[in-house]
Amino acid sequence: MGREDLGAGRAATDTAPGSWATPAPIRAAFFDVDGTMLSHALGTEPASTREAVSRLVAAGVTPILATGRTSYLLDLVDLTDFGGFVTFNGQLVEVGGRTIHSNPMDPADVAVAVRQSLEGRYACLFMEREGMYVNRIDQRVRDLAELAHNHYETDDVRRALTHDVYQLNLFVGPGDERLLLDECRHSKVTRWCDIFCDVMPDTGGKDAGVRLVMRELGLSPEECVAFGDGGNDVGMFGAVGTSVAMGNGNPEAKAAATYVTDHVDDDGIWNACVRLGLIDAPLWAE
Repeated sequence: MGREDLGAGRAATDTAPGSWATPAPIRAAFFDVDGTMLSHALGTEPASTREAVSRLVAAGVTPILATGRTSYLLDLVDLTDFGGFVTFNGQLVEVGGRTIHSNPMDPADVAVAVRQSLEGRYACLFMEREGMYVNRIDQRVRDLAELAHNHYETDDVRRALTHDVYQLNLFVGPGDERLLLDECRHSKVTRWCDIFCDVMPDTGGKDAGVRLVMRELGLSPEECVAFGDGGNDVGMFGAVGTSVAMGNGNPEAKAAATYVTDHVDDDGIWNACVRLGLIDAPLWAE
């Protein structure tokens, strides 16, 4: 059964358990964090989301986190049941406690970001494996800190010239990514909201990380489902057989998804798992 047959972007109007078809029995589920597992209104996971992940494990489905965040930004999520992690939007991939992929940014491109940020063109967050730092705190940085419940510290960004950097958060509006990209040779951007964009290696992305996990676990795309809400999830949606956009997701994510579930604050993960037949239980919220 193809994506067209499933009804790309079909809204969550059919509430019957098991009413959403999948091309094969699901063995793994990939989850974005912000706006998907994590409610920004609550500053934590909805109880129904935590319970859904636990029920998936009991049903033999392996949950995998696929996020632009990394280990030191995941304290708001219960990671107990997760069998793998695709972090930095695919640049660092861990399965079963082992690192199976590490893909830092091109040093020359990082040097461009260092120079431009020191020139005061924008605020830029440099993300290393063990920590992160920003050149300045401006209104965009404060807005993201409030939205994502993060905390940012300034530091001398010239340290990025001698350390592996896996991802940048470039605090510019849509279209202004060109300030950096026009001088870079091996980087691309993806965007989750208008406050900032993620900058990563041009060989990276969540889709690349998801495919590595599938290969490591011996899974076909048809045996996997992905949940997300933003533009950085669209590639991941194309890598799996079934994709679910959150009701609060942006138009790009909804258009790319097989199905659209309820808002993260309205038990969207739980209800999607019920509709997919992965959880044998009633909808959390009618």
